[in-house]
Amino acid sequence: MTRILPILTFLIIACGGKSEEKKETTQTTQTTQTTTNLAEEGKKLFQTKGCVACHYADKERSAKLVGPGLKDIHKERSEEWLIAMITNPDSMLKNDSIAKALLKEYGTPMTNQNVSVEEAKAIIEYIKSLSGGS
Repeated sequence: MTRILPILTFLIIACGGKSEEKKETTQTTQTTQTTTNLAEEGKKLFQTKGCVACHYADKERSAKLVGPGLKDIHKERSEEWLIAMITNPDSMLKNDSIAKALLKEYGTPMTNQNVSVEEAKAIIEYIKSLSGGS
């Protein structure tokens, strides 16, 4: 009996570890699927909201259309800044020094396309997906 108890304890602990690993793998898979779905939604929004008329999503900043190329923009600017610029460019162009410098550099103000915060997050995920994600 005393020999069986340590073996049972080991089996219970070992099984519990595998359950935890499965849980982490499932959560990672769900996060990846959610990010992928968000990026797909962002792609649609990038086209339907008119972003595509002024920006390349998959080219570097120097690849100017009307505005800068957006590849890797999430590495240069915080998500909060990107959301503010996408959702409220009028205010950003009046009050933000970076936005003012971009206006001076590109000569054309970013138009307000009535993008919600959630839509902006999806657009950012789309750009990240084209940039290799990180």
